Amino acid sequence: MTYDTSGVIAALGSRNLLPDEYETVFASGSLIRGWGNPTSDLDVHVVTKDVWVSTIDETNHVALEPNTLQYEGTFVDGRRWDIEYWTSSQLEQVLSKVSREQFADDQGTWRTLSYHEIAMLERLPYAAAADDGAWLAATRERLAASAHRSVLIVNSLKQADSYTEDAAGQIARGDLYSAVIAAKNAFNHAVDALQASLGQFGSLWPKWRARRMEILNPALLPFDAYWAIETMRSFDPDNPQKWVEETIAVCQRISMEVSV
Repeated sequence: MTYDTSGVIAALGSRNLLPDEYETVFASGSLIRGWGNPTSDLDVHVVTKDVWVSTIDETNHVALEPNTLQYEGTFVDGRRWDIEYWTSSQLEQVLSKVSREQFADDQGTWRTLSYHEIAMLERLPYAAAADDGAWLAATRERLAASAHRSVLIVNSLKQADSYTEDAAGQIARGDLYSAVIAAKNAFNHAVDALQASLGQFGSLWPKWRARRMEILNPALLPFDAYWAIETMRSFDPDNPQKWVEETIAVCQRISMEVSV
């Protein structure tokens, strides 16, 4: 069951958390995906014309202009709402970074995406509008026509490949403890890339990785095979190298077969 967003705008307005002029309001996160629990926060996003002046001392930096995001927090019917304010210009810059032209450029601005920009790109496909939904629908059309998916796949593959190389090098020098950790990290990023290639985004929220794999159950890595590696079912403390090598092989297969 997902969260009803029909009262979000009114709730913000009654708490003086909505600017006089705004472009859209939408919500995201586990509650919107139907994965929430009684203590889950609701993530609310307000797109404004001008920079919001926050009443709390909380900002996050982005590689945009302006270079900070503003935040508010409140409780509605006992549930915490975390409210994030973006200017329309900031979001336009993020969307421009994942254009096909930028992705094809060796020096493209997609390489400058910050944590919170990637988070927004991963949230938008599952967000729920609190207004008529026109802005969100148009934005999703732009994402579908852009390199959005390719950017998120490549970001995860780069991390997977880096950790795979680390694991191989650590095996070579006999550092098996570090190799196990590196292989685990490589696997997580490889799975994120596989999921992104199939339209399930959320690399910044690893706690939902298994839920996404349940939805996909991909032929390349069926859920049972994924879960066996995720839970290290075949790991032998007396022979960790075997598990590392098997896991690295899975990562390499994903890296070779995932389509960007």
